[in-house]
Amino acid sequence: MALQLDSLVTDLMFQASAAIDQKTLIDGLGGQDALATKQLLDVDRLDPRAEMELSPSMPFRHRGERRLLLIDDEAVTPRQDPQTDPLIKTDLRPHREALIATCQKLPIRLGRLFVLGSWGDAVIVARTALDLRGICLLPWALDPQVDLDGKRRQTPLSAKEFEAKIMAFEKRLEELDEQQILAGLAGVAFERRGDVLVVDVLEPDGTWDQRKSMVMEQQLAAVDRFSMIPGAPSAPRPSERPTRSIRPPTGEQQPIPGASGKAPAGGKPAAPAKPAVPAKPAAPAKPEPKGPPITAREVDGAVVLVFPAERFDLDVAAALGKRDWDQIVRSSDNLPGAMRDKIQRDGAGWIAPIEFLSEVFVDGKPLTKAEFERTAQADGGVKSLDVHFPRFGEVTLIEISGKGRFVTSLDAARAAKLVM
Repeated sequence: MALQLDSLVTDLMFQASAAIDQKTLIDGLGGQDALATKQLLDVDRLDPRAEMELSPSMPFRHRGERRLLLIDDEAVTPRQDPQTDPLIKTDLRPHREALIATCQKLPIRLGRLFVLGSWGDAVIVARTALDLRGICLLPWALDPQVDLDGKRRQTPLSAKEFEAKIMAFEKRLEELDEQQILAGLAGVAFERRGDVLVVDVLEPDGTWDQRKSMVMEQQLAAVDRFSMIPGAPSAPRPSERPTRSIRPPTGEQQPIPGASGKAPAGGKPAAPAKPAVPAKPAAPAKPEPKGPPITAREVDGAVVLVFPAERFDLDVAAALGKRDWDQIVRSSDNLPGAMRDKIQRDGAGWIAPIEFLSEVFVDGKPLTKAEFERTAQADGGVKSLDVHFPRFGEVTLIEISGKGRFVTSLDAARAAKLVM
């Protein structure tokens, strides 16, 4: 597929739960006529390294979230030298509206409008402010010379420092709430359109100065507001109003001056207090997601969770890293009460299947088959290698002939016994 610089790209990242038929997808993309002049690129059919070179989305995009690129090489007149000319002189307002309409019709997590060969977005559409910030934190996450605290080094980070930064990506997103994220925007167009949030840097005539994209990216990323401890709430600025407390209500009300009918000192009797509004009933609990149960075994006195492929993804890996067992073990999993208590008290090891070597990293790069074959240790039909798994950290990758590939918190020998 030939790709031309300055081709206009509509980037669509679908929600993990998205399940749509071809007709619905085509209609949501504007119909057959709208697609006639565009190339449709299914990013998930590419080698992950090709995506990193074309337009990276990890670690923002989670496992199971499909990504499509609609590439239009006729919409924008190519610039003579994109490196020195930051202006896209095409009116992009119709393309902005088309992007918003698509994001509203389809189960899109995030949509963007940009041109090939240049960093920065003209338009971003998301359903949450956290996702607006998340996509703009990618340059921080992927820059090998910017550290965990957002400071640029003179030399590249070590492999462990880079992995620690990738692991902190989700925690950094928790530091600011929606009000704080949006309050940082200045000189950027923002609107709520139904259930989506839209930010853009288009001029009134629809043209695009890419230098403003860098400003928008910096404002949404808010690297200067990183907490000292990743994940800790960022200190509010004086201009920000207090956000809603996350402390659950106690059911007790503070006394209201004059509520007893007696006059406050030096004043007239206060009006009777208004009756309290009855609390809304709690929302019913959401049903558990479908999927086969995990199994658990005791190995040398410790619990080991064995995941089926349908129950393991990057969100589960993050929960394992946080030891958030309530998000991992469901009530439908056939684990005895004593074992559940042991997991909550002592934690658990785990093992899970993966499909591609490129899902894990070594020295900050996706693992290749050639690198694995060259560096893995072999023992009795089992190959193993210490690697990094995104959103968790250091794990052991094992490959067992006839069984497949697995990542685990255990050593290779113990893990192999559980799956052989």
